[in-house]
Amino acid sequence: MARQNLVSAVLAEETKADVLSKLASVRKSLGFLLTLQPDQVQSLFKAGNGFSVFLEKAYNVANDHPDILPPVFDLEEFRRDYQLSKDLTPILDAANQLADSLRDTQTAVNSDAVTEALEVYHAVKLNRDRVPGLNVAADELGDFFRKARRPNGTIPKTL
Repeated sequence: MARQNLVSAVLAEETKADVLSKLASVRKSLGFLLTLQPDQVQSLFKAGNGFSVFLEKAYNVANDHPDILPPVFDLEEFRRDYQLSKDLTPILDAANQLADSLRDTQTAVNSDAVTEALEVYHAVKLNRDRVPGLNVAADELGDFFRKARRPNGTIPKTL
């Protein structure tokens, strides 16, 4: 049987602490970051990539012809919002790439660990009557599969 080993690494405690410290530092540097509630997000106009040209054109028009804007329009705030949007884009792209890599690595290492745990379970089942105490371990490990019934009532296939 081929062995799965997608990830083979150790995360030193110092490295983990260093990464978490740097992430906290980034968050502190971007002190204006928001945490929106789902209903708040739902109520907002979503200006995705398709609106970047629109935003740029509106920005240029506002700067070239500020006299056409109503007196209550805050041109300086529009300029700040536009620039912040542009400045955040490469940071968000890099953070998303990092998050994607972290998710993919977590998925792979979890898969490795579960695959290995299934091998342990299989060995426990094979040796449950030969090694004292393995009956209890076999029953405890087997409970997981009894609880994980599929909608059609079948139990997931184990090794």
